[in-house]
Amino acid sequence: MKLEEFVKQTLLDITNGVSSAQAASPSWIAPGRVEGKKVMSPQMVSFEVAVTVSKEGGGSINIWSVAEAGGKASSEHTNKISFDVPVYFQARKVSGASSDTSLT
Repeated sequence: MKLEEFVKQTLLDITNGVSSAQAASPSWIAPGRVEGKKVMSPQMVSFEVAVTVSKEGGGSINIWSVAEAGGKASSEHTNKISFDVPVYFQARKVSGASSDTSLT
């Protein structure tokens, strides 16, 4: 799996899960307002992935499970990449709006 697809699918799964929980829950989950005051704080989604570099690759970064790597990890160089992505569960995305205006 390519790193781009892994990050995309993970963020979609998390945000869709939160949205589904918001719709189904009788209690507030990540509300946009609490007692009339706007609440706009990001929840950081942290990623830590292992990236294996091989000479035969096509120039892309792929995510492999140990089973998919077929035991080749010992002959390849592995690096870890860590990064955080801020997600605003309280904000609703406005269709056609840029990311800056969707937080209102």
